Amino acid sequence: MGMKLKIILKNKESVEVQLVDDKQVLDMLIMPLDFSFDKVLLTSIDKLLKRNRIRKVSLLEVVLEGFEEESSMSSLIARTVVEALKVK
Repeated sequence: MGMKLKIILKNKESVEVQLVDDKQVLDMLIMPLDFSFDKVLLTSIDKLLKRNRIRKVSLLEVVLEGFEEESSMSSLIARTVVEALKVK
């Protein structure tokens, strides 16, 4: 399967970022969903990858879960980050 980064909207107040390898969660961070979500999301992903000594190019897939409301600001930010991570 390979290395995967999941960005999961847990509820209206928090987002979980998981680093998954072959369906096993290797590491995760939970962050608040607030006005600085864009900075916190990027910083958290960077921290997670550095802490596990993983380069961006090693990620086979980046997945969004729970961001069904496409017009919300958090959904737009998360989708933009996912698209940026797909560029290698």
